[in-house]
Amino acid sequence: MKKILLKIINILPYVFVAMAMFLIVHLGLSLKKEQIPSVFNRAILYVITPSMEDSIMTGDIIFVNVGDFEYDEEDIISFRKPDQQEVIITHRISRIDPITGLITTKGDNNPYSETWEINFSPDLIVGKYIGKSSILGSVYEVLFINSLNIVFLLMIIIFMLIGVFEIKNIVKLLTLKKQTEFEEEKQKMIEEEKRKLLEEMKDKE
Repeated sequence: MKKILLKIINILPYVFVAMAMFLIVHLGLSLKKEQIPSVFNRAILYVITPSMEDSIMTGDIIFVNVGDFEYDEEDIISFRKPDQQEVIITHRISRIDPITGLITTKGDNNPYSETWEINFSPDLIVGKYIGKSSILGSVYEVLFINSLNIVFLLMIIIFMLIGVFEIKNIVKLLTLKKQTEFEEEKQKMIEEEKRKLLEEMKDKE
């Protein structure tokens, strides 16, 4: 059991580093393709307008399920603005056309639906809103750098730090193991020399 645990401990830093590298590559490729980076079908977005207040406040970080493709009226969704698809909008579905399936949304804080959010294709939907965090939004606002998602950035940093610490521990363990093996080998040599001396002394007698 101890050997299995030791093997798991030895593998952990490589797993963490591999995960960190995966996140870095995934984030970079997503941004390059103008896609929203996500992990396990969860993406996060930063809200910059008051159109959904008081449900979602300006400066909130929102969590979006990009793997949920079933939508109903009153669901809050994030979607690409039809005439500016690099812009992501988060509004509530006010109507789904029963024949065409086209979507119409409206911000909770808006008096009416904008022209561009009336009868747009479901293909523009990024995902369904599942939650928010004002605290993460405040942190994001302070640390926002080069359009990188701070939560992903923090995850990457954490994985990298854990990996570094684990690697340091493994190096220490390997060094200690080598020292122990050296001492054991040295002791064997001493014992062997003693044995030879004793045999020589017996032969002389």
